[in-house]
Amino acid sequence: MNKLFTLCTWTFVLLLAASVSSCHKFPGQSVPSYIRIDSISLDCDYYTYGANTSNFTDAWVYIDDQIIGCYELPSTIPVLAKGRHKVTVRAGICNNGIGDSRPYYTLVKPTADTLELVENSIVSYNPKVYYFPINEGVQIGWMEDFETTNALVPMSQSDVDMLRVGAEDSHIWYHEPYSFHSGKIQLPPDSLDFYVTTADEFTFYNKNYVEYCVLELDYNCNDAFFVGLSYYENYTISYHPLVQVLPSDNQHDVPNKWKKIYINLGPYMNEHINAEYFKLYLTSNLTVSEGYGQPAYVPLDKPRYYYFDNLKVLYRPQ
Repeated sequence: MNKLFTLCTWTFVLLLAASVSSCHKFPGQSVPSYIRIDSISLDCDYYTYGANTSNFTDAWVYIDDQIIGCYELPSTIPVLAKGRHKVTVRAGICNNGIGDSRPYYTLVKPTADTLELVENSIVSYNPKVYYFPINEGVQIGWMEDFETTNALVPMSQSDVDMLRVGAEDSHIWYHEPYSFHSGKIQLPPDSLDFYVTTADEFTFYNKNYVEYCVLELDYNCNDAFFVGLSYYENYTISYHPLVQVLPSDNQHDVPNKWKKIYINLGPYMNEHINAEYFKLYLTSNLTVSEGYGQPAYVPLDKPRYYYFDNLKVLYRPQ
């Protein structure tokens, strides 16, 4: 059984309160029932939301609308309840790839089912979750899956371009049936860095605050890179690196392990709501505030590889 963890003090308090409530509801029950959750998957319409890749790390679990706790997946969850009960699960993520920041993903709906819970027995439950519908506030600001286009273009200081390549080149296996291409950047040993940015300018916020805005990004690389935002304000373009993303596979010269990250863009965009537009950019320069950097994991005499796919900017207006 995986160890239950709490995200912060208030989560522990909620968990304790829920446990006490369950004890009062079932005063004769001293042996728990168990719910086994191995994974949470995303189900979505490809033509609306793009590919259904996900990286849900945690399950926020509720019994009859009372929170039980947040559990790292996979996990076997003890509950003091028996019989038929409503079990609700919210999908949790690592915000910005940080293990200590683990909220539930507010752009997907919680899922609920009625389960038969039995003392000292395990019920397996692997729920699916769905994005909130477009008409319920979630909006799509931008997407690129490289199936027909490549909307990431090199910046002037970049040593290389991004190529659009087939699935075999980028080791795509799990994206079927819709993902047959990805974006590829290869840095030879004599190259310094890549810089690519969106050709599109993001103006979807219309100079209003956004409640939540996230970049979803699939990546497969053998060296680290930065994700950043640029913005145009007061006749000046400014660049701000947001998150350093570590290699998905630094054990191979050519990486073959895809990962997914969720990056919260909202706080930084809200600090600059008077900007005329934003752009997203990616760079291998790991000292972007000081000039050109060096590879973090790959020796200088080895090539560096970066593959990207299924980029989505989703947001909820305030």
